[in-house]
Amino acid sequence: MPTSKTRAFPIRCAGMDVGSNALRLAIAEFKSPTRYKILERRRVPVRLGESVFQTGRIAPETLEAALGAFRDFRRRMEDNGVVLHRAVATSATREAKNRAAFLERVHSQTGIDLDLIPGTEEARLVALGVRAKLSLARGTSLILDVGGGSSELALVERGQILLVESHDLGSVRLLERVGNAQGARFLRFLRETIHASRFPLLDSLRGSAVSKLIGTGGNIEALASLSANGPGRAGGRGASRDSGERRPVPLSLGRLRALLAALAELNAEERARKFDLRPDRADVIVPAGAIFEFVATRTRAREVIVPFTGLVDGVLLDLAREAGASGKKELETSQTLNAAQAVMRKYGSDARHPRHVAGLAVSLFDQLKPNHELGRRDRLLLEIAGLLHEIGNFISASGHHRHAYYIISETPILGLSDEELHIVACVARYHRKAPPDMSHPCFAELSERARERVRALAAILRLADALDHDHRQRIVAITATKHGSELMLQARTRGDVTLDEWSVGQKGDLFKEEFGLEPVLMTHG
Repeated sequence: MPTSKTRAFPIRCAGMDVGSNALRLAIAEFKSPTRYKILERRRVPVRLGESVFQTGRIAPETLEAALGAFRDFRRRMEDNGVVLHRAVATSATREAKNRAAFLERVHSQTGIDLDLIPGTEEARLVALGVRAKLSLARGTSLILDVGGGSSELALVERGQILLVESHDLGSVRLLERVGNAQGARFLRFLRETIHASRFPLLDSLRGSAVSKLIGTGGNIEALASLSANGPGRAGGRGASRDSGERRPVPLSLGRLRALLAALAELNAEERARKFDLRPDRADVIVPAGAIFEFVATRTRAREVIVPFTGLVDGVLLDLAREAGASGKKELETSQTLNAAQAVMRKYGSDARHPRHVAGLAVSLFDQLKPNHELGRRDRLLLEIAGLLHEIGNFISASGHHRHAYYIISETPILGLSDEELHIVACVARYHRKAPPDMSHPCFAELSERARERVRALAAILRLADALDHDHRQRIVAITATKHGSELMLQARTRGDVTLDEWSVGQKGDLFKEEFGLEPVLMTHG
């Protein structure tokens, strides 16, 4: 992992993508966090996913091949004077039962630490790379990255990443499911398998068209090259982006379908010969293309824009931003809040009440700093829980706090780890009714420190929610002052707040238990 210490530019960074179908290295020199030149690219066809998706383990011969690739990557980084590097591992490594041994051997033999990232982080990094090559400032764009083991979707609106989604539907995994066949029957099997998969993000678009459908990954790049240059010019056995940087190109849906039909008529060996494809590309190009065809059809896109950038480019840009420390945390916080608000809108929650409660909650959090040991990250989790605490009404108003927990815990939010997402879900779950208790599995399975955070944040959220009991935002602002064993809440109001005053008395028990202070509401207009 890179150091967080700010470094002077120019600086040389390396990014590694440990994928299911291949291992990739990119080395770049950055003049600033956004200005850079690629010095070298390297792709090694080590298919980690082949054995993992069949047996659940990385095969010994595959592991040895991967170690050889990492030793080569280490030499290339040293030769290029790389200062910072990061290697991200995706679905195949995540799912391998022997991943711990794999990570240990890579580290002990090369000094490279593999960072196991979830699909949502993969989508964020891909989107980061795309935004460096394409303007996404207008309209709604959808980025689809198809790898060997999974596919990631990122919805971008006016330059901001709103929603990300990951699916265990990649080219290698799909090939394992349907078999390495050919012809129209092969295409039909692929399409039926893809159509049977659930894509909640696509469902949420409700048939709306997107301004741009952007495709990343080696297979869509090969298809775009075939479309532009014809057989024998797909980037083939030697190059693709490894030999230079390419400009984005459009691939029409009609042309994509024609290419899939032509490729499907041949077996993998024939595709490799006729179209000058690498063997490890020739067998998976049709399954990958079928995924792009499906998403293009669902979104009514006429074309797929191929920017010739991907996960490894996003890793590089993320490294450079960290090296420069140029407002990175503020930007990431903004993106995470945007993603949370997109989830709030997706589940039809009236935005006025949750936004008001979230604002009151962070105001209380800030004013209570002398009384708690919570940090900036906890403040963010509290704000997100405030935004999402009502979404359980999408299922039913009865028990909506429990429904909120289930929705949040199953909805990845850009920028949150799995533990942080669980904390947010629990805080939202405890905004009403029973307080946190070890008899509740969702609370008991947390670490001791996480349980402490949940109790404190839930206590603040319950109080903030009580201050808008009738959802009419009658309490405009709060000033909190400690007075003995009481917390005096001086409220600036508009209208009668009798219900809110009663609610503070009803919901203040957890707050008193956690902070040793009894909240008392005092009002003035």
